[in-house]
Amino acid sequence: MKIGIVGLGLIGGSFALALRARHDVVGFDRSAAARGAAANAGVNVVARLEEISGAMTIVATPMSEIVPIAERLASRTDVGVVLDTGSLKRHLAAYAARAPERSRLVGGHPMAGGTASGFAAATADLFRDRPFLLVPTARSDADAMAVAGEIVRDCGALATVCSAEVHDRAMARLITAPLATATALAVGAAEAAPLLDAAGPGFRDSTRLAETSTDLALELLFGDVHAASAAIGSVVDGLEQLRERLEQGDREYVRSFLLAAQSVRAELDADQLP
Repeated sequence: MKIGIVGLGLIGGSFALALRARHDVVGFDRSAAARGAAANAGVNVVARLEEISGAMTIVATPMSEIVPIAERLASRTDVGVVLDTGSLKRHLAAYAARAPERSRLVGGHPMAGGTASGFAAATADLFRDRPFLLVPTARSDADAMAVAGEIVRDCGALATVCSAEVHDRAMARLITAPLATATALAVGAAEAAPLLDAAGPGFRDSTRLAETSTDLALELLFGDVHAASAAIGSVVDGLEQLRERLEQGDREYVRSFLLAAQSVRAELDADQLP
């Protein structure tokens, strides 16, 4: 199958490396440096978006560029199914509702990544055994979903289908709120400056997301302000309740709070078992 990839950073580059053994992959990035890095790694690249074509086109650009690129691709007959990889789906879903009827648009979100960026961070196994969320739109037919599922499986990922509403509501809790929390923890640690270098793995792990690129963090926080605000508010409420019960000396409440958190974490750890 011929597959076009728009955006050759961590996600798009990993798609290219994972799929090139089974498919005819052609990549594009507006950055000449990114194209050069991909070409040096053996990926076929083109210099213009108009040269991208295939049974599927994967859009792995920053979220702000996804809909504009989808608009440019949707009117063409040689790009097949368009699969995006953004962390939020409401904007793609809104565009799909008014997109040309012949277009086929599927939302995609690989639950994999890291704080490093660019093609240099891409790996062929980035998606292996990781969940990959597929979100049907008003322009997703059965064939489009089948093609998207095949490509996801060829990357070694585990496909799960959900709606745009369910996806974005969950991502506010699973991505945006942790990002905001990690950022707040890192900012608050300024008062520990004299001993900051002594921080152990607990603090370092808890603040890892504070390393997220500023542009991506802003896109996540402002992508759906209502959902982000609600998710951050739930964390704030939990902390305020915990603080109040600590001040009251309510050990039983604090115990139940800790046990509830451990239960959620145990469920996550169980999902990682072979």
